[in-house]
Amino acid sequence: MEVSLENSSSKTGKHAIRSLIFTIEGNNIREFKEYKIQKKEKGTYIKGEKLVISIPDKGTFVHLIFVKNIYNKVKGKVYVYKDGKVVLELNYRKLKLKAVRGDTSYAEYVKSVFEMLKIPLKRVNLKIGG
Repeated sequence: MEVSLENSSSKTGKHAIRSLIFTIEGNNIREFKEYKIQKKEKGTYIKGEKLVISIPDKGTFVHLIFVKNIYNKVKGKVYVYKDGKVVLELNYRKLKLKAVRGDTSYAEYVKSVFEMLKIPLKRVNLKIGG
């Protein structure tokens, strides 16, 4: 499965995008670094780069994508992959996580990754639908 990891910022530093991927093995959570780089691409912003990597089809992964805007507000997307498929998609905005689609039982992995990275969370909304 191919995913993109990006770490880039604008020339002024007021805009930035950062993405990380973590692997989960039982209760052990660690950053996934044993990936194979498929290709390097131009990043969204001037400084930095974007890598398209391949992750194994077996295992559970948490993919975080955060974008900082001119007002220092951070928005993001969180994807949980299980055996090569997206099993949960969440939005991060105003210090809150909201489930968009998928199986919400995987949200505990996301909460523990946020706790490990010390990313602030006020609330987690796991209700899907509208």
